[in-house]
Amino acid sequence: MKALQALVALCLIGVFCIFSFSPVGFAAPSTVEDRYKNFYSDGWFGTYALREFDKVAPAPGVNWFVDDAQDWLARAQRDGWEVRHKPSEAVSGAIILGYHEGLVWVGIAREVTDKGLIFETVMGGDGKPARYWMKFAELATAIHFQGCILPQRIPTAKTVSPMADYKTARGFTGAAWPALEFDKVAPKPGFNWQGPEKDWAREAEKQGWVVARKPSEVKKGSLLIFYNPDSQKTKMAFIREVLDGTLVFEFVDPPYSRVITARLKIDQLMDKNVFGGFVFNAVILPERKGR
Repeated sequence: MKALQALVALCLIGVFCIFSFSPVGFAAPSTVEDRYKNFYSDGWFGTYALREFDKVAPAPGVNWFVDDAQDWLARAQRDGWEVRHKPSEAVSGAIILGYHEGLVWVGIAREVTDKGLIFETVMGGDGKPARYWMKFAELATAIHFQGCILPQRIPTAKTVSPMADYKTARGFTGAAWPALEFDKVAPKPGFNWQGPEKDWAREAEKQGWVVARKPSEVKKGSLLIFYNPDSQKTKMAFIREVLDGTLVFEFVDPPYSRVITARLKIDQLMDKNVFGGFVFNAVILPERKGR
C-alpha cells in the first residue's frame, strides 16, 4: 500500500506539471500523431485512460476538451456523460479521478468488486499501465478520489454543435455558443444586440446590459471579449467560474468544432503572451442596468 501511495504521489506531480496552462496547445496542436483527438498529449499519464474509455463508450466518446483535468467531471457531465462521486458507483471502463492540493490523478476502472476497485493507471516513466486493487475506503486517502466519468450517456443528453448559429450570433466565428450559454443565466431578454463581435460591448451597453472594462470586474456567467491587437481579431468566451483570482472560461475552437475549457489568472488577462496574442477587451455581465 505504501509503495502504491508513493507511486501515486509521483503520478500526481507529473500530471500537475504537464497540465499547467499552455496557450500553444490551443492555438496550434503540433501534429495528429502526438496528440489524442487533436488536443490531449500522447505520453501524458491520462491519455491511456482516455483511449480506453473511448473503446467502450458510445459516440461521440471523449468530447470534453479541458486544459486542467480537475475540470473533467463538471465538463463531461455538461457534455452529456454520467458522473458519479462514490467509488462503489464506478463501472468497468469508467475514468476515475483524484485531486488534492492542485495535483491530479487519472485512471481507468477495470472491475468493481463488493469491497473495492480494480483499476489501471500509467505511473511509470515507461508509459506502460499497471493494474491495482484498492478498497473503497482507501481510495479517499490514496488518490483523494473525486469522482468518475461513466462510459454512459445521460438519457436526455443532446449533442449540440458549437458551430451552429444562435440568434444573430455567427457560429463559424465561435461567438454563437458563448451567447447561448450567456442566455441560460442572464435575465430576459437575454442576448439582444447585433453587429460584429468587435462591437458587442458597445452594442450590449446600448441595449441595457452592464459592461465592465477592467479585468478585476469579471463575474461568473459573463461574456468575456478577447482582442488580438496584432491580428485585429476578436474571440468570445463564457465565464464558467471565478475562483480565488482564477478565471475558468469556455470558448469555441472553430477549426476543430469543439468547446475548450481553460483557466487564466485574472492578472494574466492583459498579457498577450499567455493566450495566443489575445488580451482582455471587455466583459458583458448577466445584469441589466439599474436593477
